[in-house]
Amino acid sequence: MPRTPERVAADQALTDAITAVRAAYDPDVDTGVLTEYIVVSAWSTWGSDGDGVSTIMSTPMDGDVPLHRLLGLLDYSLARYRSAITEDTDA
Repeated sequence: MPRTPERVAADQALTDAITAVRAAYDPDVDTGVLTEYIVVSAWSTWGSDGDGVSTIMSTPMDGDVPLHRLLGLLDYSLARYRSAITEDTDA
């Protein structure tokens, strides 16, 4: 997928937003350098028949993170959330 000027600007805005969120939620942690991310979002719309339609969108950093790295990021996050559930703590 080509990186148009609009996509480059959107990718930079998303990277800046993720950096700002990290600083806001973990102000006492040295944020270091953001190297990779994947944003997973859920969307709800309505079809022409009025029925609800749900979709999932995955957005990797700059539109191109190797699949094995994306799977690693997601798998690690899932493991943390599952651990938090079983230990009744925050992830």
